[in-house]
Amino acid sequence: MCDDIDHGGRRCPSSTAEGQRRRRAEKREQSAEKQLEAFIGATPFRPVSGELMRMSSRPSYYDTDEWIEYEDSLRAAAERHGVEISELQHADGLWEGTSEPAGAYIVRAESFEQITDWAGELAGRYEQDSIMAGYFDPDGPDRVYSFAADTGTQQRVQETLDILRAAGAPGGRLYDGKLEIAEPAEYPLPASAVNAIAARLGTEPTFARAHVAFVPGNDSYQRHQPIKEIQSLRERYADAHGFPQRKPIPRLTELDDIAAARAYEAATHEPNHPQVARSYRSLRQHIGAQWDMLTEAGYTFEPWHGDTEQPYADSAAMLDDLRQNKHLFYFRTEVSQHTEGALPPDHPMARTVNVALPSGQRAPMLANDVFRAVHDAIAHSEGHQFGPYGEKRAWWTHRACLPRDARLALWCETRAQNCWTNAGPHMLAETEPRHPRLVRRGEEGWMPLSERPYAQQKCCRVDSALL
Repeated sequence: MCDDIDHGGRRCPSSTAEGQRRRRAEKREQSAEKQLEAFIGATPFRPVSGELMRMSSRPSYYDTDEWIEYEDSLRAAAERHGVEISELQHADGLWEGTSEPAGAYIVRAESFEQITDWAGELAGRYEQDSIMAGYFDPDGPDRVYSFAADTGTQQRVQETLDILRAAGAPGGRLYDGKLEIAEPAEYPLPASAVNAIAARLGTEPTFARAHVAFVPGNDSYQRHQPIKEIQSLRERYADAHGFPQRKPIPRLTELDDIAAARAYEAATHEPNHPQVARSYRSLRQHIGAQWDMLTEAGYTFEPWHGDTEQPYADSAAMLDDLRQNKHLFYFRTEVSQHTEGALPPDHPMARTVNVALPSGQRAPMLANDVFRAVHDAIAHSEGHQFGPYGEKRAWWTHRACLPRDARLALWCETRAQNCWTNAGPHMLAETEPRHPRLVRRGEEGWMPLSERPYAQQKCCRVDSALL
């Protein structure tokens, strides 16, 4: 199987469909036992953010474009590093005397190194001195103090932060009715500070042993930056065809993903229905034109014939190839024809599209191969990786340079299949039918990305609200 987490949505041809199912069942139980639960505190707040705070209240900051962009980047980076965010709360933090809005997160991963790698990428991207990450451990060398605190009003929050500042504590965070202070063993919190905070708050603290790290920033985020030239090509293509200006992606939750998966599963494969045929005809026309546009700009596409299952170790390696060499390997349809996601012979993407070759000649190519190459180049070049969250964002990016008629086909080929794989019936927890949720990392039945089944390739009609 394809074990790299970044290829959770890709087709891996190393075994038959039955073999893939058997291997998933064997690994499911041991994967659930290898999870680490950790806590992390992070913020995009920088000196330049002060102007946003002057223009609105602190709670309103969480509705600003800066915070929304930060949360998108945080989730995308978490997916890259194999980190699952299980809880997210807004917090008020204090760092070296300065208060700042922040996020308090509970996350899960297979190792603390994955979490610190994620934190380092975030700290570098948002110019933070460091980001705190840790996990509770009875034998840990560090401590986390917790005080009961009133977080009901912004005035009480500010008063508590002032108490923390006056006590000389270097940092802490306030959320969900408590004040937390991490104390690394090498920088112990003076007893006088703990006593002063307890006296002012009128409550004694509890503490728990932990491993705490203040992770400095690094420049790894630069490997996932968008490719500006392809951004420009995509925008010019949209303008030339009169497509509406791209809007920010909606805040799609796991309930939206579950709804999309259910709609796709329930829908009938209808390749000959006029609405379906028209949508796929439009998609084939535009991906052919987009292949030609990229080829004219000097980009080359090559089918992968290597010894490994996937041409790239991860999405960053693909971006490096596109950015530095204007070259991209694509995964051939014929290789995945024995997997669960085989392309039916009557599928509209089993037809051919005439495209330009680097030599200037034109030749017919399988539409599904053209789509794989063009979608990776034109959508994933935005920095979107190959996991559930990245595929969702890539769908929305590609949607902006296609006409309305093509949206059904694009949804079937991207969002629908991604949602079924990652939010289908095999990923649902045992809950009441009216209150579905996805199974969490560490819970029975959870599967790592590389072990999830592939969606059936089909073209169908669904409610236009999903598109």
